[in-house]
Amino acid sequence: MPKAIPALNRIIIGDVGSGKTIVAFFIALSYLKNIASGNVALMAPTEVLALQHYNNLLNLVQTSKVDLDWVNLIFQTNKTKFINGNLATKKEINNYLLDLKNQAKQTIWIGTQALLFQEEILYNLVLIDEQHRFGVRQRQKLSSTEDNQIEAHYISFSATPIPRSLALTTYKYLKPHFLERLPGRNKIVTEISFFEEFESKIQDKITQHLSLNQKVYVVCSKIEDTDDPGQSEIWSLKKTAEIIERYFPNKSLAIHGKDKDKQNILTEFRDNPNKQILVATSVIEVGVDVKEASLILILNAERFGLAALHQLRGRIGRNNYQNNLCLLVTTREKQYAKRLQYLCEYEDGFLIANKDLELRGSGQLFGSQQSGFDSEVLDLMGLDPDIYSQIDVLVDSLNLNNLKKEVPRLHNYLEVKLAETWQE
Repeated sequence: MPKAIPALNRIIIGDVGSGKTIVAFFIALSYLKNIASGNVALMAPTEVLALQHYNNLLNLVQTSKVDLDWVNLIFQTNKTKFINGNLATKKEINNYLLDLKNQAKQTIWIGTQALLFQEEILYNLVLIDEQHRFGVRQRQKLSSTEDNQIEAHYISFSATPIPRSLALTTYKYLKPHFLERLPGRNKIVTEISFFEEFESKIQDKITQHLSLNQKVYVVCSKIEDTDDPGQSEIWSLKKTAEIIERYFPNKSLAIHGKDKDKQNILTEFRDNPNKQILVATSVIEVGVDVKEASLILILNAERFGLAALHQLRGRIGRNNYQNNLCLLVTTREKQYAKRLQYLCEYEDGFLIANKDLELRGSGQLFGSQQSGFDSEVLDLMGLDPDIYSQIDVLVDSLNLNNLKKEVPRLHNYLEVKLAETWQE
């Protein structure tokens, strides 16, 4: 089998609000500018976030003082399609694909998992936003080719990379780059609260933020109530929306992943000054940017993963307010869950990702499992960006052409793992 051309494999780690999106845009545009013809894929986990990226990039292209008319922007999900800002049909997308075979074009394809099934396109560069929201196989599909002659350059972005990705960075298989947090972002205070305090404390906090014309998120872990007695303590979106409406009439909206008009609901919440509370599921975890939002209640917070909690917390604090507050609402028995304690203690996304690695394990480096302790790096905990330069020096010192003689144990280990991988 012919050897594949070496390709970039990078992860850009930047906290919520550090500017990962604009970095992705500049990478895509600069890459296409320097080749005669090519395709870049920018994949996001939700239609809301993908559409936000598309509109922002379209605005950048249309308003830039630099000539960007040479790039084509296509938005593609299962339901909605755009070509250069115009609503498109499936037939028009297919016609564009036919044109690609006959003439040189530079195209950025933006979308959700629908991009995975665009088999007619050979992507030169793959950008994955919110990398922790995708599975290993999903990410690999965009960057693989049938004949294995060319590998796509692969760059992913995350505030809280999955444990497996953190582990891979230590072997230089995945090279990390770190973005510093944007200056001027105010601190978000994170506290643990309890359901029985809703009337005595939580209601007052909501009232305080509303009185300042600020906005509030209330996040639930499920949509409907169930008959399962083991879930009686879980507040569903339906139950919570009724409670919020009772205490704050005509002030709230509700949204979940199955809503067909998610974008309209989010737009109304952002633009309507009378709708100050959004009761939601984790559908708002990424791609929601409301400057006036200063309070988020995460109900049954122990049911969310550490990375998801940090992402949800990042929906507030996009302002110059001094009262940004994240309340982790749980029961008294579950207040000591490590992930809740860590979130109260740390704001930095990379430190939180390290704690996630500590809690969940690194998963399989030679497989698709993204967490768990049945792995090759059980003792690899608490990574620090400062040690990467030392790791580089150590790895570069190895003579990879003579591993059998210089590092026989590593050579034997790699032989076994490679055989297992090819067999799989």
